[in-house]
Amino acid sequence: EHTFNRRFFESKFPGFFRVVLGEAEKDLVLIFRTVKNEYVGKRISRISMNELHLVLLSDGSEESISFGEIQTVILKHKDAKL
Repeated sequence: EHTFNRRFFESKFPGFFRVVLGEAEKDLVLIFRTVKNEYVGKRISRISMNELHLVLLSDGSEESISFGEIQTVILKHKDAKL
């Protein structure tokens, strides 16, 4: 059990805030399961006190996700099956 907030993401996933991902993060993706959708992203572009903006793996677009909607966050290799 975790409280999803700005501090959580900044401390657990610091490498995913970089514009160019490092060696440790380049083959990994973040999967956010929310009340309504599932988002697969390659990096976090922005973060505020209430939400984050995820750059999606599929098309490079940016999706805003409210911390209150997040149910699960999974870190996995981009080619691994879930």
